Amino acid sequence: MLVETNSGGTSVHYPVRDATRELVTLVSGIDHPECVAWHQGAVYCGTESGDLLRISPESGEVEVVASTGGFLLGIAFDQAGACVACDTGRAELLRIQASGSVEVIAGSVQGRKLVSPNYPVVASDGTIWATESGSGWDTDNGYLFCVRPGELPRIADEECRRFPNGLALDEGREVMYVVEGRLPGVSRYGFNAGRLGTRTEYVLLPRAVPDGLALDQEGRLYIGCCRPDRIYTVEPDGELRIFLDDYSGEYLCTPTNLCFGGPEGRTLVIASLAGWSIKSIDVPVAGLTRE
Repeated sequence: MLVETNSGGTSVHYPVRDATRELVTLVSGIDHPECVAWHQGAVYCGTESGDLLRISPESGEVEVVASTGGFLLGIAFDQAGACVACDTGRAELLRIQASGSVEVIAGSVQGRKLVSPNYPVVASDGTIWATESGSGWDTDNGYLFCVRPGELPRIADEECRRFPNGLALDEGREVMYVVEGRLPGVSRYGFNAGRLGTRTEYVLLPRAVPDGLALDQEGRLYIGCCRPDRIYTVEPDGELRIFLDDYSGEYLCTPTNLCFGGPEGRTLVIASLAGWSIKSIDVPVAGLTRE
């Protein structure tokens, strides 16, 4: 298990990318964008007022695709091109079509009403995996749930209970990563014949609040932390690194969720929640994307 420490343990002292010079602002003035996703050449994000936005990465032009009336957190796209969204305002997992129509996928799981559905990923077989963060920051009653095609939602695991948040699924390596904000750090699950394995603690980040995850094609895990204003990577060899750091909070400013995009998949797109903006930075290795 990796642990960030100031002395001893895993070292994270090495050159860090300069957020003040290298970050590009794609668009600003967005009402608390919690999550970002790349789909068909555009950036999508949700807002505090429940709008699903499509953003041109070239011009920064913003189009409202749909409005749920809630508060959109994590979003992902399924194989049919619909947006799967966690709406904490409505306490529902939704499917949003390009036409703007909104369908409820789940409002409860095995008799439990959703309270704070947070982040979804869609597997290649159509299974939706999602986190329920729980009834409060310090209640530690969150869980991971899934919705398989043609089946009712079910609880997949309750061990990741300490405010589960962002997810990253590496189907090639049969691994799923789960942020636990109050761990604080990232847990990891393996799969065995399509079944979820046992949870293990993968990386601990004391005095941080990790939020979102993204994976590149080499298996490098990016971890966005809304506190401090920082993005880590866990390298393919297991080394924990600080990728971006902004001690002032002026440029990176509460990075929450991350995604890869761009023509070659080598643009890391970052939701700046309290900065009301979407940022990006070029990276050397392309991300895991469907495009």
